[in-house]
Amino acid sequence: MDETIATAVAALNRNWFDAHVAETREEARRWLLDRIPPPAIVGAGDSGTVRQIGLWEVLAQRGNTVLNAFTQELTMDPAHREDMVRTMRQALNSDVFITGVNAVTSDGKLVATDRVGNRLAGMLFGAPRVLVVAGRNKIVPNVEDALARIKEVVAPAHAGWKGRKTPCAATGQCNDCSSRDRICGATLIIEKRPHLTSMSVLLVAEDLGLGWDPAWPAERIESIRRAYQQVTWSFPSHQSAPR
Repeated sequence: MDETIATAVAALNRNWFDAHVAETREEARRWLLDRIPPPAIVGAGDSGTVRQIGLWEVLAQRGNTVLNAFTQELTMDPAHREDMVRTMRQALNSDVFITGVNAVTSDGKLVATDRVGNRLAGMLFGAPRVLVVAGRNKIVPNVEDALARIKEVVAPAHAGWKGRKTPCAATGQCNDCSSRDRICGATLIIEKRPHLTSMSVLLVAEDLGLGWDPAWPAERIESIRRAYQQVTWSFPSHQSAPR
């Protein structure tokens, strides 16, 4: 096992999380399916990582009810906004809530930032079981580095691809804006597993989701960016993202 991943897993377990490692996304998918009963209602937090793993399609084929407000149909068409919001709220009362996270620290904390906050709410208290998945590229040394990664890398890249009208989307740099399109309105730091929630964290020994260290080789960063864009739809230049 990679030393960076091993250190994070050990720290997560010390912080009362149930932490595990999958070597590949296929192994990750099997691990998740083994922990989701076929009759379970499954709620989704928006996550490029989970889409890359291919979990939602398999769950639907298996017969699970999947409450996923972040399908292309619901997110791209403003006419479906009420359905999207309704599904977000229903997902908080699911049997199992599954999501990604922006960063996992080497000392065993989870850090996530949202525009709406449904993912943060789902992780804290709602479904009795929460499954969090993160690729190796999401591991950072500490909370300070996690917050810097979110502000300097994740938010600008995500806002730009999604067509948000924010300064960071245009410049690639955060200036703590007051734009109505701002996507980093709320940040959650989970230092210990919440007492009434069964929370498992699966670290995958692959690059998954959106996030990188700017010091990494350009080829690796571009590969992460392209893989994220393949599973995350953007808005045409003439069309604004729905608020």
